[in-house]
Order: sequence, then structure tokens, then C-alpha cells
Amino acid sequence: MPTYSVRAINVGTFNLGEADKIITLFSAERGLIRAVAKGARKPGSKIAGRAELLAVNKLLLANGKSLDIITQAEGIESFKSLRNDLDRLSYALYYAELTCNLGQGLNQESELYFDVFLKALRQLCQAGGNYIYHCLNFQLSLLDLLGLRPELDSCVVCRKRLIESDLSVFHHELGGAICNECFSKGNVEGKGRRSVLHLAETGNNYRHNEDLSSKDTFSSHFTYLTPLVWKKLILAAANYCAPAHHNVQAEVIDKALVAARNLLETYIEHLAGKKMKALDLI
Repeated sequence: MPTYSVRAINVGTFNLGEADKIITLFSAERGLIRAVAKGARKPGSKIAGRAELLAVNKLLLANGKSLDIITQAEGIESFKSLRNDLDRLSYALYYAELTCNLGQGLNQESELYFDVFLKALRQLCQAGGNYIYHCLNFQLSLLDLLGLRPELDSCVVCRKRLIESDLSVFHHELGGAICNECFSKGNVEGKGRRSVLHLAETGNNYRHNEDLSSKDTFSSHFTYLTPLVWKKLILAAANYCAPAHHNVQAEVIDKALVAARNLLETYIEHLAGKKMKALDLI
């Protein structure tokens, strides 16, 4: 039976029969792989710890008819500190779920994404509470490798360079920000516009100081965009990680940061066509 070796991160698992597990792996060499870890649920099994979610291993796999079979597993990293902290673990599970749902589009970039993913997990282990910044960086890196990075610098309709006073909404279908002029003239499809205007009028968006954004409904094409949230996205795109804040003004900034993460979450869910279950933990 032909075999091959990979470096891989476990991004999904479920039980098979009485003692086995099926593991979804993201490998540097082949992207997403589904493989069987035989005996992984037996007490004292050597492969048990290496079959855990988020474990990083060097694996030898044998080609199977429908699923490949893990024949050898050498542990590289287990990220124990993630498992002892719910906040860190929640973000790590979100990264894994994103990988499971969007990883098929990363085959040609598998080695680069593997490095990005591994770095992101290591950052979570070291981060001093700056999880949202790291999450923004990871989301944008994933979208960039998929060729779906959102357009934040220019209006996706007229291509005019955006400035703070000219921001309107983020359009999930078009994949970027729209200027006030294009949105007010109806230069984009009308579907979803009414819901955004309704949200703005009824105050369902964050409307406190400059923190004007929302995590829109899954079916909506729009998320209302504001200068502060826009800046957070621009900084994250530049891989800038700001320090944590501990004053009243900083609370507004932190809310804008959450809104920026929520905007990208909604955009990614729109692309994936499904909700990410791990978000319920964050």
C-alpha cells in the first residue's frame, strides 16, 4: 500500500466505530486530508494524544480506498496552554473551523497557509489578551491566500480612494467598502439596503461615540461601516498589533475592534455559506 508523509494540524475529529477516529488534517504538503486514526480511542493508545484537535504532527499515511490511514504519528506541538484557557481555545477552534470550511481552496498555497496557521496558534499561546488583533490578522491572511481579501482602500463600485468622511457600508457580495456617493445613488443592487437603513434608523448598530458598526444578520449583504472600525481593519491588514487599553476612551476603541472582527466574521460566513459554530464560544 503506497504511503506518504506530511506535517499536519488536526482541524476536525469525529468518532468511527468503537475505537477509531476520523481526523481532518491540514497539511503543508497536500492541504486538507481526511484520515483514519485506528485505535485512537483505546485506553493507553500511543496515537491518542496525537489525534487530539489542534495537535501538530509529522505523519506517515497509507492510501486507502475512501480514507487514508495514519500508520505513524510523531508529535511536534500540542499547545497545552490553549486547552487551559477558554478564550485562547475558543479562537483556536474558530481558526480550525475556518480551515475545515475554506481549506479546499488553499491547495496551491498549502505550505504557506500551514505556516500562517501554525504561527497564529503560537501567537494565541503567547498573546497577553490581544486575541482580537491576532484574529483579525489571521482572518485577513486566510482571505488573502484565497484571493478574497476585502477591498478597504477604494470603493468597490467606482474605485475612488476612500477617506474617513466618505465611508458608507461594507458590501459582502462585492467584497469591500462602498463610498457614500455610490450607495446614496443606488449604484449597487438594492437587496439588503433597506435592512441597513433600518438598522441605522432604529439604533440596532453600535451608535456610541464613533463606534458605529454591527455584526449584521447572516442573510444581509451589508454591514454599516464607520471610520474607527475601518481604521481597525486597515491596521490589521498592515499586520499592526496595537497595545491593550485600560481607560474609558479605550473601551470605545475596543468595541470598534470587536465590530471589525464581527464584520470579517460575517463576510467569511457569507463566502462559506454557513455559520461558524465556534463563534458561539467567543
